[in-house]
Amino acid sequence: MRTPARLLSSLLLAVTAGAACGNGGGATIDAPVDDDASGGDDGGGDDASPPIDGRDLPDAAVATCTPRNGTTVGVVTVATGLDQPLMLTGAPGDPRLFVIEQDGRVRVIKDGQVLPTPFLDVVSSVLSGGERGLLGIAFHPDFRQNDRFYLHFARRPDGDHVIAEFLASPGADTALPASRRDLMVFDDPYSNHNGGMIEFGNDGMLYIAIGDGGSGGDPQDRAQNDASLFGKILRIDVDSRTGSKAYGIPSDNPFASSPDGPGDPRPEIWHKGLRNPFRFSFDRATGDIYSGDVGQELWEEIDVAPNTPGINWGWDDREGAHCFEPATNCLTANRVDPVVEFNQSQGWQSIIGGQVYRGTCFPDLVGTYFYGDYYVQRLWAFEYANGQATNNRQALATSVGNITAIHADSLGELYIVSHNGTIRRIVVP
Repeated sequence: MRTPARLLSSLLLAVTAGAACGNGGGATIDAPVDDDASGGDDGGGDDASPPIDGRDLPDAAVATCTPRNGTTVGVVTVATGLDQPLMLTGAPGDPRLFVIEQDGRVRVIKDGQVLPTPFLDVVSSVLSGGERGLLGIAFHPDFRQNDRFYLHFARRPDGDHVIAEFLASPGADTALPASRRDLMVFDDPYSNHNGGMIEFGNDGMLYIAIGDGGSGGDPQDRAQNDASLFGKILRIDVDSRTGSKAYGIPSDNPFASSPDGPGDPRPEIWHKGLRNPFRFSFDRATGDIYSGDVGQELWEEIDVAPNTPGINWGWDDREGAHCFEPATNCLTANRVDPVVEFNQSQGWQSIIGGQVYRGTCFPDLVGTYFYGDYYVQRLWAFEYANGQATNNRQALATSVGNITAIHADSLGELYIVSHNGTIRRIVVP
């Protein structure tokens, strides 16, 4: 078993640090928006602006950095003292940073400080340990209007997968635990290979990464079985309902018209052939999907492609670009090879998919994809062009700890989450 959550520890740093700001050191992203600067409009005329939300919302996120040229990469510490954080994200239009801790808390970094009160505490509902815990968080694209966000966690006491919707409290730095609405709950036969990432695509659909279900070598061949949710990227519509489901099935999903019986293809499936896609993301500019798939015996891989339906990433016929089952003459037709792979003899044992930089503070980094590995503890990068990863290189020589996520805030600036409790921001020094 080689996954980001493999090594549990009691690491907890008791120091908090302010967010970096200023030229080259980052950006302040909490500047208020002056809605009345242009005099406003009383509702007449042909002003196409959306209606003003009367709730007491946080000021909208606005980049106030002075853009800094250069491709040399550094990091600045944003916060420490978090308890085994696994993921960071921003809510659309919101300047705050939201961090999930493995045991079931969502924390807020606001004005450079980790707030003492969690945004949401679901510890009593989460089975944490090993590869289980609170694994993913995503905010609805219309979060500033509807307050909705989503969590992916292993349920206490049985470890089953849960995708749940919650509501934030408008004008507050907390959410409403009683607002929980479970969208998906399904059994998991083993404790490992849970995947975990959830993310809204450019199309407004919610994508969910589920590993092959666990054990080793996908013994029940779930990743290639269309009647199983395991080893897949799922795609659902949280704004509609299909039949008795608590969500909608997009009409362009590969098996959208499936009868959905016990032996039928699952209509939620979008991609298949994955072992443990712990972290994936979308390029905000192109919509391409980038996924880090943790390897079994030899190969760690980064998969990239236009986000079209029905991609088969190959597991467990193939591990990376190599035969796995059987070891020779495996199936290769319609299996998509990775754009980057590392042999585990190089120290790579738990690859962490990251994200393409689309921020404004460092224009020469735009289009660069950053990723890493939980064990190698270094930041790597490449540019994707013409179906290939170009200029694949180590972007930073110094250790950034056991990486569990590399993800953007609401403005496209990228942060590195380390399992020991530290959040760092990628910058040009």
